[in-house]
Amino acid sequence: MSTEVGLRTQFLNWKSGLTPDLGVRPEWIVIDWWKHRGLIERLPLLPDGLKARMRGEFQLRSGLRKGPFDALYVAQERMFHGSNDLLYRQNYFVTADVTAIQLAAFGTLYNKLATGPAFYERQKHSERSERLRRATALFPWSRWVAQSMVSDYGADPETIHVIPPGVNMEKQDGRRREVDKLGEEPVNILFVGGDFYRKGGDLLLDWALRTSRRNWRLNLVTHDLVIPPHSDVRVYNRLRPNDPGLRALYAAADVFVLPTRGDCYSIAAIEAMASGLPVILSKTGGTEDIIRDNSTGFLIEPGDGEALSERLDYLLDHPERRREIGCSARQDAEERFDLHKNIVRTVGLMRKYLGK
Repeated sequence: MSTEVGLRTQFLNWKSGLTPDLGVRPEWIVIDWWKHRGLIERLPLLPDGLKARMRGEFQLRSGLRKGPFDALYVAQERMFHGSNDLLYRQNYFVTADVTAIQLAAFGTLYNKLATGPAFYERQKHSERSERLRRATALFPWSRWVAQSMVSDYGADPETIHVIPPGVNMEKQDGRRREVDKLGEEPVNILFVGGDFYRKGGDLLLDWALRTSRRNWRLNLVTHDLVIPPHSDVRVYNRLRPNDPGLRALYAAADVFVLPTRGDCYSIAAIEAMASGLPVILSKTGGTEDIIRDNSTGFLIEPGDGEALSERLDYLLDHPERRREIGCSARQDAEERFDLHKNIVRTVGLMRKYLGK
């Protein structure tokens, strides 16, 4: 499991959710791409990107040598470039929030414009296709990824099962304020996005500067340096996945907004749903699988600041509807995004394929 960006949340959730009662003895192969003051990292003249790839390859091979295993559950098959020999020794299952072709299509939003020589890119694509076709089964997070696995890589659709990542429902406070008290306190608006621009944080900040509405508070959780324009905007830079402080912000929020310009999926959005929040989310990548438009939140086009303002103003002006949508979001999260249910389903399918 890779520990970069949203994948780190999936890793942490699976590590806590793969409990002994499921009859699985896990061996975690964690790919974090860097070791502080490691030998690779201290090599002179090499760029950091190359050092990270070398570290990832070392971590992967070291972990795989502990096998062979009954099966591998692989988060992101593209980590295996150059290690197919170790991958093919056992049955393996692949889960993914995006394929390489889809990620490249985001271009500068994910810094994926630069490519190698054409023959090298063709070779990488051929290897990826073989890895997906040889997998025992595939568990994409969304229908968007499932379609790419079939149309771009030739995967067998019969082996594909769309299973989204889950969140621990017990740790997400889904209780909302009582309707008769909704107009008394400031409406707490929450944004969670490490890459502030890509996640559309600037669009939300622009709304905060232009709106004539009052009695609201905007909490921005991001890795980037953002200067709050006034006291109604607060910035949190040091919160990490599953941080108690982050859970507290979800619990105190009334609305979750992520007007992202480019995303493969959004664990933050399903955390918000599990917290009983109405969600405003852009339609990009696999995010359309998350929100039921006008039922558990609102879907807008990427970069559409006008639509963002319209939906957000509506939720601010209609507290009863805000609470109703939030309750529907929590119920939907319990059905589709419960961590335990989705792990049980995944492990059950693995057992079926393995005949165990």
